[in-house]
Amino acid sequence: MARVRTGQRMNELNRTEQARVNALARMLPSAAEASPDQLSHLICALLDAAGIPKDRRLDVLGGAFVTEAFRPYWNEDANARRAHEGLREYDPEIAEAVETLAVALLGRAESRELGREALSEVERLIANG
Repeated sequence: MARVRTGQRMNELNRTEQARVNALARMLPSAAEASPDQLSHLICALLDAAGIPKDRRLDVLGGAFVTEAFRPYWNEDANARRAHEGLREYDPEIAEAVETLAVALLGRAESRELGREALSEVERLIANG
């Protein structure tokens, strides 16, 4: 049997979420000294607190990885090609990972878009009988 949330339970949930957000806010100032593992947990907790659905998290994190990898090479004079060349020159392994990840993220986005278009077409056909 499904559990129905009462007003009190909703308030408790809100207090729990608020406590999580407050704990995260306290952790951020000391993040510079945190280990990569601690930072990974912090980022996952931020995604939780932001309410990012599980099925979108890898896309968000992948996009952040690509953006962060290019950031030092993307300035007012740079374009995508020059930024990529700068990254490839500085760190070829990361550049290769970015290339692979970018292709995968683009493929996922295109698949989602095609899926939405197909559903819209099916709905249109059903509506028009």
